[in-house]
Amino acid sequence: MNGGAYINDTATHTGSWFAIQATEDTVLATQASNIDNLDDICTGQDATTLAANTVIYGSFTSIDLTSGAVIAYNI
Repeated sequence: MNGGAYINDTATHTGSWFAIQATEDTVLATQASNIDNLDDICTGQDATTLAANTVIYGSFTSIDLTSGAVIAYNI
């Protein structure tokens, strides 16, 4: 499967993605992935802002945003 999903709201989005690219400054609320300790950058932890054009690679199954927008690329 190709393509992806543009996410720019605070709803929970589920899928099967290999990368998340911030299209503007973005803060993740929660995420589910195979990346150890990635929750440390989410709201409630460090609330790290991902700068526009930042890409995180992994195997993601769930994404929630606090603010901003991302493109989640399908596996």
